[in-house]
Amino acid sequence: MNGLSDLISPDRIVWLSSDTKEEVLRELVDVISRAPQIGDRDELLKAVLEREKIMSTGIGLGIAVPHAKIESVSDFVIAIGISRKGVEFDSLDNKPVHIVVMIAGPADQQDRYIRILAKVVLALKDPKVRETVLKAETPQEVLRALS
Repeated sequence: MNGLSDLISPDRIVWLSSDTKEEVLRELVDVISRAPQIGDRDELLKAVLEREKIMSTGIGLGIAVPHAKIESVSDFVIAIGISRKGVEFDSLDNKPVHIVVMIAGPADQQDRYIRILAKVVLALKDPKVRETVLKAETPQEVLRALS
């Protein structure tokens, strides 16, 4: 994913079992919290849910990028959730979300956060990349599609 592969590991790429936006966010917080960079799972969940109340992170094209920058995260980490059936996410285009990329990072690194977010969105704007990710059967296939 254009230099982001060090932020994503295969164990943080999952096929979502959740049916609602809040369940998806909770499921991905559980996944991303396995990373040693995440110091406080509950703080991360609270920050992600609060951010989502301000404005949906469903950016359209079947993509959502929930994110939080908090003190208890030592470095940036990404988790990816894939929903083949789609989840209602209050997206900008009012369409279901199929690819959810959660980004957690330190509170004091806004510039790096913006660069990471831009790289994620740029990669997933490509319809071929999105299609390959959705058809993937393994985390490694997802990583290859995004690199």
